[in-house]
Amino acid sequence: MKSFKPIFVKAVSCFFILLFIYASVSKLLEFENFQVQLAQSPMLGAYAGVVSLLVIIVELLIVYLLVIQKFRLTGLYASLGILSAFTIYIFLILNYSDSIPCSCGGILEKMDWNQHLIFNLCCVLLLIGAIIISNVTNTIKLMSRLAFFTMLPILSVVLVYDINVDDNQGAFKRNMKEPLNTKYQILKFPMNNYYLAGSYGDSLFLANHKTPLLLSTITPEFNSIKLDTIRLNNYKYDFVSVSINVLYPYFSVSDGKVPVIFEGKLPSLMAYETGINRLYFSRFYMLEPQKYVFKTMLVKTKESELGILNTAKKEYQIFPDALQKKTDGIFDTDGDLTLDHQNRKIVYTHYYRSEMITADFNFRNIERKRMIDSLSHIAIKTQNLKNGQQKLLRSSSVINRAQTVYDNKFYNVSNIRGKDESIKVSRNNFIIDVYNNQTKQYLYSFYIRNHDKDKIRGILCTKHYFYVLSGNKITRYTFK
Repeated sequence: MKSFKPIFVKAVSCFFILLFIYASVSKLLEFENFQVQLAQSPMLGAYAGVVSLLVIIVELLIVYLLVIQKFRLTGLYASLGILSAFTIYIFLILNYSDSIPCSCGGILEKMDWNQHLIFNLCCVLLLIGAIIISNVTNTIKLMSRLAFFTMLPILSVVLVYDINVDDNQGAFKRNMKEPLNTKYQILKFPMNNYYLAGSYGDSLFLANHKTPLLLSTITPEFNSIKLDTIRLNNYKYDFVSVSINVLYPYFSVSDGKVPVIFEGKLPSLMAYETGINRLYFSRFYMLEPQKYVFKTMLVKTKESELGILNTAKKEYQIFPDALQKKTDGIFDTDGDLTLDHQNRKIVYTHYYRSEMITADFNFRNIERKRMIDSLSHIAIKTQNLKNGQQKLLRSSSVINRAQTVYDNKFYNVSNIRGKDESIKVSRNNFIIDVYNNQTKQYLYSFYIRNHDKDKIRGILCTKHYFYVLSGNKITRYTFK
């Protein structure tokens, strides 16, 4: 037993030497990106420059202390302090922040936030065990030091969090209703990377990013998933980001980074290539057969624009007045498209601005409308990296997550809490705001319980049902 104690302490020390070397070196190798990621943090954004340097210095200093035998105990205490601080930081972000930033390099970049919280807790327990074994002579001094090196970092992080995290809450008060029945049906998928590709009544078409040519069909009975594989007449391309669009019975397979578009008509699963004159795009939706609305970034201006593509004529048109930039023309105009085929309307919803834009299928009659909260003018800060990339430094979290339109009603999944709405409510529920799609006036809101705290991937409304795609499942709710 006596020989076990020094071996355990040495093993724990070696583990943390390797851990902090890896963490610090990985941050140094991508230092600019690490600073950007810290700047995106709702808590540390204001101190990104100082904190990025301080973290690396402290990690390397801890390595030095752990390597030298006579300083090893001090190194273990220092490790306990920094990991206690990191652990409470992750806990606060996960449970009390409206937005969860990107990972911060090193080990964290390989894990999601929940996994890293568990990893940190295990590391803290390892350190406490090693410190206790190394301090068997004075119990009172041991307990006081353990308390100091755990509680002081925790209290410091809590204080900084309380001072610097903005409350992502609007001054508006929602008109809450309960339009859905409490009973619901769930269909689960083997993976969590599915997206809604289209619908025909209550027949739903889904695709996924891992097997991009696999088309999944959910019948109106909502009890099974039919799988089909789309075939292409040309496989010569190195595909990067394939997406499927279904406007029954027509469908398209596209990749805006290649770029290429294939078109087909169900029930045949064969899709044929169509020329698009080197048009690159990031969003792409079918308005009608051989006619699409797309979002692209122009090479000359490096700004995002919307346009219409006609594959029958092999021509497209850009509409530069559709997206109006306020800062950079990329992040401040970022958003997604929703199509109202019943009224032949295009609806564009900003991610970081509470504004919707509507136009007809030829991009005439463009209208802009503020949404219910007061966050339509959000300060967005970006930074150009040495490699030419532009990164988003600071803004509010994504305001509008997902949308759907049916029967002149526009449904928006909002990420903004209203007046008197707690963080707990917003974290445990999807908040759906409903607007009149003709007048753009706000009507009411309702909650959908997010039991597993999944990321929402899409919503769809039909005459009798409301569908929510989240995590690895799709849930069907019935209207009252």
